[in-house]
Amino acid sequence: KVFVAGSADGWKERIVFALLCWIFGMTISVCLVLVCVLSKVGLGLVNAMIVISLGMTVSAFALAFKSVRCTGLLFLLCCGMREGRNVLMAIGTSIVVFNNVKNILRNLKVLADSIVCNLEVKRAMLKVMPFDYYVKSLYTIYEHLRSHFFNPFKDFVKLTDNFQCGLQISDDNLKIALNQTKQQIQDLSYKISAQLDLLTFIGRRVFLLMGISIILIGAVIFLRKFLAPASTKYQNVYITKSFLKYDESRRHRNMSGVLPLNKTERNIYITIPSRKTSPKQKRKMVMFLIPVMTHISIWTLISILDFMLYWLIFTISKNLQGLHPVEVPITLTYAHKEVNLFNLRRSEDIYHNRLVINLFEPQCTPIPELSLSATWIPLAVLISVLLFLGLISAYLVQIKLLVIAAFYPDKDRERVTYLHDKIREERAILASPAESGKLKKIISQVR
Repeated sequence: KVFVAGSADGWKERIVFALLCWIFGMTISVCLVLVCVLSKVGLGLVNAMIVISLGMTVSAFALAFKSVRCTGLLFLLCCGMREGRNVLMAIGTSIVVFNNVKNILRNLKVLADSIVCNLEVKRAMLKVMPFDYYVKSLYTIYEHLRSHFFNPFKDFVKLTDNFQCGLQISDDNLKIALNQTKQQIQDLSYKISAQLDLLTFIGRRVFLLMGISIILIGAVIFLRKFLAPASTKYQNVYITKSFLKYDESRRHRNMSGVLPLNKTERNIYITIPSRKTSPKQKRKMVMFLIPVMTHISIWTLISILDFMLYWLIFTISKNLQGLHPVEVPITLTYAHKEVNLFNLRRSEDIYHNRLVINLFEPQCTPIPELSLSATWIPLAVLISVLLFLGLISAYLVQIKLLVIAAFYPDKDRERVTYLHDKIREERAILASPAESGKLKKIISQVR
């Protein structure tokens, strides 16, 4: 009562009122801090000072203006209703885009880098195998022929030779193509990552500011509609304690009352506060949760795609690591004829070696990353909050109407009087046989 009235006679009540306004401002600051933490905007020194200053400002204005206190309470309640739901879903989408989508692009880059790395290693190995074995084989043949060369005049004539075998591989075009491919992959990855970081950085702050603005504007619009001169019809379907007292006062004055309501009226008019929810309120709760379930499905689908790509690259890496190198034996056989009576052909192995070929280089094995924990830990908190808000959304509407009624009792009495007269008029029309059918049709359409 002290917080609603705002006027305090004694110094104790003034201290209590000032303390309540301070707690009220700090509560709004804490809510903003939680939203900043969930949206990963960051709570640096500057943001913390802004939030604390905003809370102190709200506390100061709440001391002076009743409308600020009412609007602030409506703002807190709207944070748990449709406007707050939309802000939390936007925060969840930004978390999925920043973590899962970016991780998908990162894993694709890892896979592309692995392919380019393997090609680079293969290009470098061309200078060693198999051409290096060919050069060694030629030198072996040369040494073998030199050792078996017959020189009958070796005491008088000395024969010398200078056999040299060179190797030249023209792989400049391949090297240029691989470097260009590697550079294009890095440029594309950097460009996409930079754009995603920029969009996420701007998007989180824009969504946060827009969400808070929408919640605040929604609270102000709701208050204005409630206080408008012709607002007696606006969401005036709730039976409050004021309505019960008004109906009882009419009975004490020997005037007609409307309580208890009949079965048809109980389906239209809702008694608040009440733990029970009407079918209409249950439908609103379902409608509240449908967008939540849709967003959860989209988040889950993107996370599944991220995990499938991770699992695919991980499986390929595991299988590539299990591949054994292919060993190709190299044997050089020298065949020659011996000049003798039988003119026989004889052959002998003069060179042995083994060529080892890796189908995929171990140092180029792709190592993927998984970001499910970084995504679903905050999302689990977010989803829990959304489901909880969906379950209490019907009660928040009741609390919101009771808050406004507490701050503006004159307007509440006007709405109670209008609703009481409306119910009596409907009953009077129902009592008329001519109008009974029409009104039943209208009531069935409202239901």
